[in-house]
Amino acid sequence: MKKKYLSIIAAISLLTGLVAGCTPDSTPSTTTTETSSKSQDYDVVVVGGGAAGLTAAITAAEEGAKVALLEKLSFVGGSTMLSGGIVYGVNSEIHKSAGVEDSPEDLASYWSERAQGKNDLDVLRFVAEHSGETMDWIVERGVKFGEPYPTGTSPVKRAVSTDNGGAGIIKPLKEHAESKGVEFFLETPVKELIIVDGVVTGVKAIQKDGQEKVFNAKSVILTTGGFDHNEDLMKEYASRSLNHHSFASSGNTGDGLLMASDAGAQVISNGGTIGFRRVKDEPSYTTPVSSLMWMPYLYVNSNGERFVNETIDYPIFYEELIKQPEQIGYLVFDANTYVETLDDAVEKGVAFKSETLADLAQAMGVDPATFESTVENYNAMIAGGEDTAFGKDLTDHKPIDSPAYYALVVEPAILGTMSGIKTNLDAEVLNGDDEPIKGLYAAGEIANGSFFNLEYPASGTSIQMSLTFGRIAGSKAAANK
Repeated sequence: MKKKYLSIIAAISLLTGLVAGCTPDSTPSTTTTETSSKSQDYDVVVVGGGAAGLTAAITAAEEGAKVALLEKLSFVGGSTMLSGGIVYGVNSEIHKSAGVEDSPEDLASYWSERAQGKNDLDVLRFVAEHSGETMDWIVERGVKFGEPYPTGTSPVKRAVSTDNGGAGIIKPLKEHAESKGVEFFLETPVKELIIVDGVVTGVKAIQKDGQEKVFNAKSVILTTGGFDHNEDLMKEYASRSLNHHSFASSGNTGDGLLMASDAGAQVISNGGTIGFRRVKDEPSYTTPVSSLMWMPYLYVNSNGERFVNETIDYPIFYEELIKQPEQIGYLVFDANTYVETLDDAVEKGVAFKSETLADLAQAMGVDPATFESTVENYNAMIAGGEDTAFGKDLTDHKPIDSPAYYALVVEPAILGTMSGIKTNLDAEVLNGDDEPIKGLYAAGEIANGSFFNLEYPASGTSIQMSLTFGRIAGSKAAANK
């Protein structure tokens, strides 16, 4: 059983996330004049080099456009590079070969159900209908996937992943973009959109040498990721996740969202984030100590009470965890479930160890009587073979009755944000009157507000959305001549 649940880590995707094209401390704005003599002309300028940005750049280049991709970090990939490399969809050649019975209608319905209907069904249907061809498209450009498997709460095998995580998506796409003549400008943060008579005509950026450069363009595509690392935007659009550690790219500072907002774009927000968890103070969710948090054993809160089906989908677990006192969970182990990594966790100060349950409770700061009663009830359900409290499958579970006892400290974390500027199905950025801002397009996490509500529906969903709308943005921008 330990092997089964350790393997869950390989199936966890960061979703998407595309790094922003502006510096974290910048205050993006728009201007109606060009003040720099240093400039270069392009058909399409893409701001941000994650999955959506690379896909948009490739598509535009393949359709004959001269394309520049500007990235503020020293590398491309954004949050997708940090992810498990999962893409979620239906009717790709991989799905067909595997005999997966599914339909775009069923996929869109699943996404809508996970959002309690609080999203744009037309957008869901659009992505679902194009998801298979998008997956085939990136496979044709060098991405390699394994067999389909389920993620989220649906048993349908819709997810596929690379054997090299997010790099298995980003590396071949970057190489293909280069082969198509896309010009990359790394460490080149965008400072302003250039707007002339209401039309976006390019951007101002700062080059590696600190000099300003104007990139004139017939179309600009914003693919700058989320805003996890911008405290002000988190307060405004995702306050319930404020101060929760983010595993998304450090480039996710909301710069593109701010620039688009200054240009008059609508922002759609339900306050959601891609909820996750982490072992307290662990910087990554892939460390050996972090792997412990996926074990399907007893979780209790700071009152010593069980609060969740421990095997539930990770975004739903997050929703339950943030309701608990102090937003803290303790994962309980004993000699029956012991692994050596627990001792490393104790040494790091992120787990407690005791010879009795009462002493463990005291170390956790939990009422011993309540905690012991919780463990007793849990053991009784294991003995009876049925979880009468939360419905977890207790097959092969052993009672918590053999010292030493351990408690791992787990807290909320996030993988990305779920608010963004409003776009139409042509990836055009819309103003407050639902009219397109001429020359401005967006794709990926920066434009996902219509897609989600509070809970992230399934690993690979956000990358799928980024890839599909990246293709649309690239094609429409290239045609804007």
